[in-house]
Amino acid sequence: MEFEQESSDLPEQMYEALSPLLSLIRTARSISPGKLGILHTLATEGRASAARMRQAIGVSQQAISLTTKELEGLGLIERHRDEADRRKLWFKLTDAGRQKLEHEIQLGQKALMQAIGENLSDEEISLIRAALPALKKINTAVRP
Repeated sequence: MEFEQESSDLPEQMYEALSPLLSLIRTARSISPGKLGILHTLATEGRASAARMRQAIGVSQQAISLTTKELEGLGLIERHRDEADRRKLWFKLTDAGRQKLEHEIQLGQKALMQAIGENLSDEEISLIRAALPALKKINTAVRP
């Protein structure tokens, strides 16, 4: 389906609606989006190299290096050498890291829940629920 010209303001409207929500979620959390991205990548993939994490969250090698050291120091991730190729490093989420990730997700969800409860009617909530499949379809198309 081709994007219609009369809908050309839709991306701008979506950005204006979603950007403050993302800020609300980020503000509610206690760690940076980069740290959260690393924890999420490791939770999703089981283990990952620095290169894979860099690709997944879109930050520099230096940012990955600094952030993994910090997360390791906090006991949230572990690094392991590859058994077959000792030059390769793998990172893995610890139990504490898994708990921290879940806590951070809950903080963001709680902030959204409060904003929804304070600002939307039941009808508006139903409209958002109806739009979620389309938003998920867009999300699938843009994931690396």
